[in-house]
Amino acid sequence: MVQHTLSHTVVLEVSADDIWEVSKQLDEILPALEPEYFTKSTFIEGFPGEPGSIRLVKPGPAVPHAGEWKERLDFLDEESKSSRFTIIGGDPRYNNVTSVIKCVATGKSSTEVTWTCTYEPVGDAPAPEHMKEGVVQVLKTLEKAVKSRQTLTHTETFDASPDAVWKAVHNLDNIVPKYLPDVFESATNISGQYYGKPGGIRIVKFGPAVPTAGEVWERLDFSDDATKTMGVSLLKGDPRYPYLKTIKVVGPGAVEGTADAVWTVTYIAAGNAGPPESHKHMYMQVCKVIGAELKANPEAYA
Repeated sequence: MVQHTLSHTVVLEVSADDIWEVSKQLDEILPALEPEYFTKSTFIEGFPGEPGSIRLVKPGPAVPHAGEWKERLDFLDEESKSSRFTIIGGDPRYNNVTSVIKCVATGKSSTEVTWTCTYEPVGDAPAPEHMKEGVVQVLKTLEKAVKSRQTLTHTETFDASPDAVWKAVHNLDNIVPKYLPDVFESATNISGQYYGKPGGIRIVKFGPAVPTAGEVWERLDFSDDATKTMGVSLLKGDPRYPYLKTIKVVGPGAVEGTADAVWTVTYIAAGNAGPPESHKHMYMQVCKVIGAELKANPEAYA
């Protein structure tokens, strides 16, 4: 069969960095913000952002004849802000369907996103304009998501050096279950080394004191020992916040011999969900645990 190409460019009024970051959470964002078009997007093989991973997409009632389909991530390139997916199954009128998305900054708050689809039509099937319309809907939803992001910040002060606090942060998987067994049950790495190379994913299981929480999936976005800064994304586990990214920075406190740990969360709230105060409360509990551990075992963090 002869391959055909369909391409379309959309200009979004947000930065390329922002639309690229938010797009990594589209499996949570789309069903939360546009349930009429996107009912569910679930990974059935691999993990988010992992080449070769496969997700199952179920459209909503506004797309009555689409049916569900699978998408395989072929590549994802951070530098060029581009990715390619192969459609598995889906519309029987087309074979060997691949889609490439590329984001190009055209200004501080302007991005050109180009979608290029290659496909083989079966018989006299027309160009897949419905796929183009679906991509435009996705991009406009992500643009809306970027514009709806909000932030919440909290600072905790420790009677210890920044170096000691930073060491304790890297030992949280051992510290927290010891001090709060009813709150935190376990943390299990499922992809990569969570406190090692960025991209590591872990599952945090909560204990009986948090009966409605269950478990959450977290991805380490970056960790810099020089600046004592760490970024973590919530992949799934709290449907109230389809996008929730925290940045923790540990630095010197106002008083010599102390350290400040600043927690900033950037989030998108679904429906009428307000600020993620429960997440801030959890952070405050973790900070109390760190303080107790540093006081009980100062030599281990010297």
